[in-house]
Amino acid sequence: MKTGKILLIMFLGMCPVRISFSGGGTDMPEYYNEFGGNVVTTAIDHFTYVILNLRNDDLIQTFSSDFQMHNPSTSFEKLESKPGTEITIAALKHLNFKTGANVMVCSDVPSGSGLGGSSSLTVNFVKTLSTLNKLKWSNEKIAEASFDIERNVLQHPIGKQDDYIASFGGFNFIQFTKERIHVEPIKINKSTFDELQENLVLFFVGNVRKNTIILSSQLQNLKEKRKETIESLHYVKGLSEEMNSALKQSNITHFGELLHKGWLAKKKFAKGVSNEDIDKIYDIALENDALGGKLTGAGGGGHMLFYCEKLKQDRLIEKMKDIGLKHVKFNFNTDGSKVLNLYDYSKE
Repeated sequence: MKTGKILLIMFLGMCPVRISFSGGGTDMPEYYNEFGGNVVTTAIDHFTYVILNLRNDDLIQTFSSDFQMHNPSTSFEKLESKPGTEITIAALKHLNFKTGANVMVCSDVPSGSGLGGSSSLTVNFVKTLSTLNKLKWSNEKIAEASFDIERNVLQHPIGKQDDYIASFGGFNFIQFTKERIHVEPIKINKSTFDELQENLVLFFVGNVRKNTIILSSQLQNLKEKRKETIESLHYVKGLSEEMNSALKQSNITHFGELLHKGWLAKKKFAKGVSNEDIDKIYDIALENDALGGKLTGAGGGGHMLFYCEKLKQDRLIEKMKDIGLKHVKFNFNTDGSKVLNLYDYSKE
């Protein structure tokens, strides 16, 4: 057992990103408060990280390695966000965290990846800072506080699913109503679970985009109650219910078919969800044994997911590599956001 004086107290927050399979868009309050919504979504083993070590003074210094941005040491009252540190500063202020600290953030995925990285990082901060403030917040409270920061403080036009899946982790069917949000783990047998995971192939398309433009357009369509957007959201809500049922019945082939139907509907949400290049990639994937697929986020770029049986994947992967896409390996992740305490000791 180590003894001696503690030189450093460090905390590491880890939070998964996600892949949403169906129902995205119905998690916006502007939709589900009136119609109810639901999604099928999972956390995966790619993460955001918050590394925080306490200082001997009251100053706060922040770093973002992803954006190569540094906010020099300053008092809590003088904290100002810079491009790439908006979430960091907003979270520190929202939780009134005035303890002196050096804070660094980084991620396994690029900004605009379509994997919910921004929400993962926000949840990560809320979990880490609430833990340090000795607040025993539930997963739901953490998700709601994170959504409040993103939607109301940072003005991101997002829905709630990303905050909830990052906070809870796991493979879930999440239902949204005006009264409550219910997270239901999807229970399927291990062999089906493993086969589904093996049959999903993820690629980085590139062209990472400012997804807020597409989401803002979708949100505006909702506020204006545009018929095509509303009807498309009704349709994908039904698809997510059907997908949940198919998974419970271990019918993963139908799961792949529903991915395809959902993608066709998603393209009607707002202008910019897809484009000529993405449509071409999707068509090539279908020609090379993919049964269905989708962009994993708002649209325009980031990552594309395909359902393709394991024995047929080599041809698909090679073809996608030939046209410039990167194959990204992943596994489902059961854990939500968590905080690890790291202590460094010196010998007496």
